[in-house]
Amino acid sequence: MKQLKRVIFVVMAIFFMISTSCKATDNTPGDLMSLVKLMPGATTMENVTHMFGKPAKIEENKKSTKWYYSNGATNLVVSWDNKSALLSKFSFKGDPSAKSVFDKKQQSLLISGTTDIGQAMKLLGMPRDMSIRENTQEIHYAFQHNVLRLFFRDRVLVDFCLISSQ
Repeated sequence: MKQLKRVIFVVMAIFFMISTSCKATDNTPGDLMSLVKLMPGATTMENVTHMFGKPAKIEENKKSTKWYYSNGATNLVVSWDNKSALLSKFSFKGDPSAKSVFDKKQQSLLISGTTDIGQAMKLLGMPRDMSIRENTQEIHYAFQHNVLRLFFRDRVLVDFCLISSQ
């Protein structure tokens, strides 16, 4: 009976190690949603270190410090205000694998003054890139023949435009 308990304990420990290591490298839209929830002006260095670990590279100057994270084609830059030691902005660049054709039905679901960042990301999926500041946010989506730019103020959609690349 003791051997069976040991085997179960070892299997559970291995399963836990595998699941936590997979989570650290996973770039799912759910992880991206947790990234978007970071609030510039309120997020501390400890919060970001807890979420992403130590940065791969750090750059410091008089006014700000930048932390760089990279995972394959995905890059994250977190900027800190040196006076307050709080998050000032962050930018994300990814490479969505499949570029689909923009569906006009999606455009009708994007409502200025109503749609928030979370709703837009659930509707459109992983963006090509985004820049999040305390009051203004901008997200870009790459489609086969155009780019969709979404502009947010205080995390609510203000305006968007579809730019043709043909």
